[in-house]
Amino acid sequence: MVARALGLLAALLTLVLLPALAGATKPGVWTAVTSADGANIDQVGLVRTPDGTLHVAWTRRTPGNSAQSDLMQTPIAAGGAVGTAQTLASGWDGVGSPAIARAADGSLLIVAGATSSLDPGAISDFGAWRSTDGGASWAQVAGNAALGGGFSDTPGLAFGSDGATPFFAWGTTYGLWVHRGLSATPATGNFQAGNGFDCCGYDPGMALDGEGGQLVVGWYSNATNHQGVFAQAVDQATGNPVGAAKLMPGSVTTYGGVPSSSASLARTPVVGRPGRAGVFLAYAGGYPTTTKVVVWRFGASRSSVVARRAAGLDDVALAADPTGRLWAVWSGGTRVYARRSNSKLSSWGAVVSVPARKGTGSIFKLAGSAQSGVLDVLGAFAPNAGNGVQTWATQLQPGLTLTTAPAKLAVGGRGAQAISLKVTDAGVPVGGAKVTLAGRSARTGRGGTAVLALGPFAHRTRLTARATHAGYVSATATVRVR
Repeated sequence: MVARALGLLAALLTLVLLPALAGATKPGVWTAVTSADGANIDQVGLVRTPDGTLHVAWTRRTPGNSAQSDLMQTPIAAGGAVGTAQTLASGWDGVGSPAIARAADGSLLIVAGATSSLDPGAISDFGAWRSTDGGASWAQVAGNAALGGGFSDTPGLAFGSDGATPFFAWGTTYGLWVHRGLSATPATGNFQAGNGFDCCGYDPGMALDGEGGQLVVGWYSNATNHQGVFAQAVDQATGNPVGAAKLMPGSVTTYGGVPSSSASLARTPVVGRPGRAGVFLAYAGGYPTTTKVVVWRFGASRSSVVARRAAGLDDVALAADPTGRLWAVWSGGTRVYARRSNSKLSSWGAVVSVPARKGTGSIFKLAGSAQSGVLDVLGAFAPNAGNGVQTWATQLQPGLTLTTAPAKLAVGGRGAQAISLKVTDAGVPVGGAKVTLAGRSARTGRGGTAVLALGPFAHRTRLTARATHAGYVSATATVRVR
């Protein structure tokens, strides 16, 4: 039934937003964002406003009534401090994992599968909430935002090239749907069935090409003859499919002679870059164990493998920063890993990692949002003792790469030997880095290189060179004296 309650445009249970203003978060120090009563299917929605605040949309069980749900929003300051949570809707019969996006006029929109007991009707498909003041207050959009979904269907959300029209997608047993606008109508675009796939399409993500304005939806298909991650352009006049769906290279593995894939059970990571061309997807590749992180530019003939882990990896996320760099994020065991590209996407920097929050038994979801020089990471962690899944936040810095030339120095001789140490960030020279080796140190020039004179050496040994720079994870390299 479509809700027709009067006054639903009024703000619901709105609180004053009071973000904390503490100093920057240290990498690997996790701060709770959601309540501790979540489930392993829960995932957050993220969007950043121009003031640097990261807005996190999430759901919880209604305090005192675990049979009902609340829709929440929590701000995280640019430095990583987690602010005060807002309750946007309380005591609903069900609210699913939300998606959040920012329009060109600065307003914020949350869409979630929801079913409400509000009189005189009930939201039974998708509900929407809007903020026109940067997240300080929120109002529910009257009625259903679309028909045909359910509160367990996780949507992907993006604004079209006009910056004003929202598009959101969801997956069911019957297809992969994209809906244009917030009208209480069924979606016209069934991307799964429209491509001739059978059951089923799931976990869509959506993004806009920052230069060309093309809108793309990506999703996971477990159709018998069409497995893997697919992406397709969206007609912004109707929400219908454009062209044919394209299979993400590397998302399917031939196993036992049969094309096979693994579902991540999370929103498909799909991102655009502000003012730059391309829409990009990421996923975990391999079967039956996923062992690689694959990043793909929509429409390209190949994907890039940006990480491998023989013991298995999961929970892949993707984020774009304001300079056009991409961050790939993933889990391995109970550690969280990340790696950043350069702005040309021609090279990826060093892998950095931190342990999950102490006491974590399992990681179920990861999400990321990138600023210039830092990545906000949110992880849904289950404790190794007790129940409940909770989402926590930390910040990660990119890693330096240190190389030496030559890689070996000679034993003996009467004079010092020159060795060049080069410091880069995803192939980009880093000037001003401090390099140390064998008790000597120097600063790199604009080309990222410093030269040290070492020796002579009386015997064979192994030396460790180190590079440090503010805003980066340090790097080391081994130099052998033989």
